[in-house]
Amino acid sequence: MASTNLNPHVVTLGTAGGPRWWTGENAGKRAGISTAVVVGESVYLVDAGTGVGNQLMKAGFTPANLRGIFLTHLHSDHTIDLASLAIFGMFTLPAGKAPISIIGPGDRGALPPASPRAATAPQPVFAQNPTPGTASMFEHLMQAYATDLNDRVIDALRPSPLDHFIASDIEIPAGTGYHPNAKPTPADFAPFEIYRDELVTVTATLVKHPPIVRPSPSASTLPKAR
Repeated sequence: MASTNLNPHVVTLGTAGGPRWWTGENAGKRAGISTAVVVGESVYLVDAGTGVGNQLMKAGFTPANLRGIFLTHLHSDHTIDLASLAIFGMFTLPAGKAPISIIGPGDRGALPPASPRAATAPQPVFAQNPTPGTASMFEHLMQAYATDLNDRVIDALRPSPLDHFIASDIEIPAGTGYHPNAKPTPADFAPFEIYRDELVTVTATLVKHPPIVRPSPSASTLPKAR
C-alpha cells in the first residue's frame, strides 16, 4: 500500500514472460512482466505486460500514483498493456496531476539480420516504419483508438490520454560507437541519466537481448527517507 514513508520498495506485479497467455495449471494465475518501484505514494512502473492495470490496483495503487512508466525494451510481453494503462488509467487521474512520463527505447534504426535458417528473405511487418521507438509506438496506439477516444473527448467531454501521458525516446549518447547490428553493446558503455525528480534518478544502459539492443532503464538512485 502507498504511504508517506520514502524508503523505496519494489512490488512485483507480474513475471510471466513471452508473447502468450499461460495455460495448463498456470492458466489465469500469471500476469505479464511489470514491476512497481514505490517511494511514498509515488509509483515508478517498469514495463507494462498483460494485466498490469489490474495488478497495479490489486497491489493497492492506481494510475493516479504513477509518476513514470519505463520500458526496458519494446517486445510485446513488456508493452502489450501500455495502451490500456493510458486509456483506462486516465479516468482515475485527479485534476491538476502532472503528466505521466513514458520513457523507453527509441527507433532501433535498422532491422536485425535475417536468420540463417531462412530459405527466402522474410518480409518485415510495416516496412514503411519497421522499428518504431517508444514515442512513435505510443502515438500509433492512441491513433488506433482514435474513434473511441474522440467519442469520449468530443461527446462526453472526457480527457485525452495525450494530455496526461507524454511518451519520449531514450537517446543514446553520441560518441559511444553504438550500432544496432555491428556494435550493439560497446564494452565501455557507461550508464546515463534518463529521468530525475525529487525522489528518484533513473539511469539506462545497453543490455544484450538479441536481436533487440536499445537503452534500457537500469537503476534508480533513491534518497534516504527523511
